[in-house]
Amino acid sequence: MHKTTLPLIRPHALRPLALTLVGAACLAAGTAQAETSPYYLGASQRFTHSSNVFLTADAQAKSDTVSSTGIRLGIDQPISRQRLTASFSANANRYSSLTALNNTDYALDTRLDWDTVDRLSGNVGFSSRESMPSDAAALATGLRNLLKVNSANVQANLGQVTMWSFDAGAAVSRASYSEALYARNNTNQMSLNAGARVTPASGLTLRAGLRHANVGYPNANNDVRRNDLDFSAIVSPGGASVFNGRVSLTREHQSAADRNLTNWTGALGWNWKPAGKLSTSLNLSRDTSNGSYDFTTGALNIASSNSTIGTTLSLTTQWEVTSKIAMSGSLSHARRSLDNALTIGTGVLPASASDSTSSLGLNVQYAVLRNVDVGCGVTWSERSVTSASAAGLTSPYNATTYSCFGQAMLR
Repeated sequence: MHKTTLPLIRPHALRPLALTLVGAACLAAGTAQAETSPYYLGASQRFTHSSNVFLTADAQAKSDTVSSTGIRLGIDQPISRQRLTASFSANANRYSSLTALNNTDYALDTRLDWDTVDRLSGNVGFSSRESMPSDAAALATGLRNLLKVNSANVQANLGQVTMWSFDAGAAVSRASYSEALYARNNTNQMSLNAGARVTPASGLTLRAGLRHANVGYPNANNDVRRNDLDFSAIVSPGGASVFNGRVSLTREHQSAADRNLTNWTGALGWNWKPAGKLSTSLNLSRDTSNGSYDFTTGALNIASSNSTIGTTLSLTTQWEVTSKIAMSGSLSHARRSLDNALTIGTGVLPASASDSTSSLGLNVQYAVLRNVDVGCGVTWSERSVTSASAAGLTSPYNATTYSCFGQAMLR
């Protein structure tokens, strides 16, 4: 896999560029035509205050306010039977007090959806992103540790409008941390998948499939092989609800540590849209962090290598109050079992721990003009450690985050 290098964007150049784009987008918003261009260009400004930047115990918590000035570029263009979508964003993040954390994050996502006349279709995607990780295990006080992830995937489907259909795909990713302290958590992942779907009745789709993943830790001389047998279903009984579920028999084997896992993993979901302006999603998932694959988006999920198994319950709601005002809320609770068997190397007994994290978020957004939006939000999060035999795997914390933003788009 060739390493992808993106053009360097100087942080100090983003702010004047963003302000220029804001002015252009605001001017265009008042004179925009009804026809929407497949291209867009925009800028944003966000201010965020966190009561616990490093997600540490309350006694060591440090608060700060960060200014994020960003640019947005994108395209959504049909090409005959195909569709090309691409987006790029970058933000210059400046901290008021913890200036050592100043950084520029970016995210590039591209996808080509293709379709042929012989009922063969699929997609090809690539993404590259770098930012400060949100996992407390990767936040060290005083260190600007950035996580960079490059990934690519391809997925093909045969028999879209028939009772039976078949799918197959592959994905690769590479994740690396900028700080040498976390180099043992760098990973190279590869995944293959194949399955068959059947639609025995209207509103019911069943799938059975196989997955294989290799996860390498090059700086820890360890490799993980994962195999999954998947059974999934999508049920649309009519009305406002859609249900989906997956259950998988998951087996993992490590090359450098005596840890072989056999687990039942899976997910349950309920999407409810009783009215055009209200939608709710309830999801329950149980999975390991190595080789976790999202075969809807065709991407491998990157998570802490310390997590052996995790269970997450989440609820999200979106409500369009008026044509200009939208509100959203989220509630989640996650429980993890952890150890450091993947990164300690051979000859050392692994430590273990477990924790629980709960979070609540509320956001409101207002459309000032057709292409200009502003909004504010607040998030509360709390982690408790239920058991631990070694420091460093996890720690309890409380954090409250406030943010307000403005965004202008030129389409």
